[in-house]
Amino acid sequence: MSIVNFIKNNSVLAKANELIFFGGSFNPWHEGHSSCLRLAPKDWPIIVMPDHNPFKDIVGTNQKLTSVEEIQENLRKIEATTYLFDEYLLKNQKNPSHKWISEVHKNFPHKNISLLMGFDSFISIDRWIKAETILSTVNTLYIASRLDDEKVKKKQIKVLKKVNSDLNVEFIGNHEYEDLSSTKIRENLSQK
Repeated sequence: MSIVNFIKNNSVLAKANELIFFGGSFNPWHEGHSSCLRLAPKDWPIIVMPDHNPFKDIVGTNQKLTSVEEIQENLRKIEATTYLFDEYLLKNQKNPSHKWISEVHKNFPHKNISLLMGFDSFISIDRWIKAETILSTVNTLYIASRLDDEKVKKKQIKVLKKVNSDLNVEFIGNHEYEDLSSTKIRENLSQK
């Protein structure tokens, strides 16, 4: 099922004025990811999209440290309206964000498209594949703090606003798991 059909076939998503997407490899899922969802705006549905990082080698679903079922279980523990779209993860191929964002925008031109992310993704989004397409299409970036650097934050906002002066950049707060990183967890596991 495509992301467009996923939205069309869900009555809540089909009616929503704003769709918030929370993407990532989530390999493994950890409390930092859950904290991002807890900090997110409560008024809008969030589509959680596990995927493959287009800048890294593909890790097969059988080699992932967190399964789709485990992500679902973590989502059940969070008081947020979340919907899991797992097709990109299960396809075992890279699917850069600009492709599905453009597809959603084309099919739902009146909906606001927003992204939920951690600070580390925020400071790199201008280097994503076809970043200008993403930034000119998205209405809001909701950023959960993760060891923020105020100078870096201000500089990055200026960079993003040059691409889309109407882009809303909202910092949604701190959480106690900012030191957690999927990369660090994988590195620690590989050293055992």
